[in-house]
Amino acid sequence: MHDQPTAAELPDDWRTLAAQQRRLGADAQARILEFCADELAAALRRGGDELLSLARAAKESGYSVDHLSRLVREGTIPNSGRPSKPLIRRADLPVKRSRCKENPCVSTKNAYITGRLFRDIIHSKYGDDDAQD
Repeated sequence: MHDQPTAAELPDDWRTLAAQQRRLGADAQARILEFCADELAAALRRGGDELLSLARAAKESGYSVDHLSRLVREGTIPNSGRPSKPLIRRADLPVKRSRCKENPCVSTKNAYITGRLFRDIIHSKYGDDDAQD
């Protein structure tokens, strides 16, 4: 079994799949994959620029507010806010190893697995597989 790609790797993987689909004559599926890759890449960029309060950063990273505050004071993490109200960019946020998910491609909100996205795209109502009615 191969390793699951991280969210940051998915756009490139999807573009590779799009090129493969295009070579196989599945132009519609290729366009969908390219669109999804572009949207995910843009969302990751926007998400990385989101500013988090120390309390929210602590919840997401697994580190305490005091520890994050110390890292900001020491300059280990850049302060994206004011000296009296530090903010941490999501892209700069350290994450405890114990907080990393075993499968980074499973969303905690709806448990939608990215592998299912590929299946849904390939077997969509616009795909050739369903034209056998």
